[in-house]
Amino acid sequence: MDSFVEQMIAKKSETKDKLKRLGLVFGGSVLCFVFLTAARLFPFASMLLIFLGIGVIWLTWIMIQNTFIEYEYIITNDELDIDKIMAKKKRKRLITIKINKTEEWGEYSDGKTIDVTVTVEAHDCGYKNLWYIVTRHEKYGKTALLFSPNRNVLSAINKSVPYSLRKKELKEDNSDA
Repeated sequence: MDSFVEQMIAKKSETKDKLKRLGLVFGGSVLCFVFLTAARLFPFASMLLIFLGIGVIWLTWIMIQNTFIEYEYIITNDELDIDKIMAKKKRKRLITIKINKTEEWGEYSDGKTIDVTVTVEAHDCGYKNLWYIVTRHEKYGKTALLFSPNRNVLSAINKSVPYSLRKKELKEDNSDA
């Protein structure tokens, strides 16, 4: 019987995200000001420079929207797919993991060190309900995934990991939110 579980989680804005947005607004404003000032100084090219100024505003808006990120966890049978969704428009597959090939998994704590080649971070940046999976990926080698699953996703993973890695009892503080 097939199993399917999915979860959407929005990434909280960190200081670096806010600084990136501020930098985009500042850079776009300066560039737009330069184009509009040049349009007044060079009347023969004013239409082109005004269109370039409008294009800068539009491009700045698109780039700011792309800093708003959500992650989608999709478990189908024994595969975990992680998608990154930018501005609720563009979707990019980050990684697909075979859950039955998991070498290690559990709740992630700050001091935990994981010896891997690649780490994929797809969490809400809240650092409260942070879990990890270590697996061998055919493309990246030994890979760790840091993510913020809800109770349904944890249960689906727990059913698909090798028997020796299954958690007998998942903690109660992992809510469905």
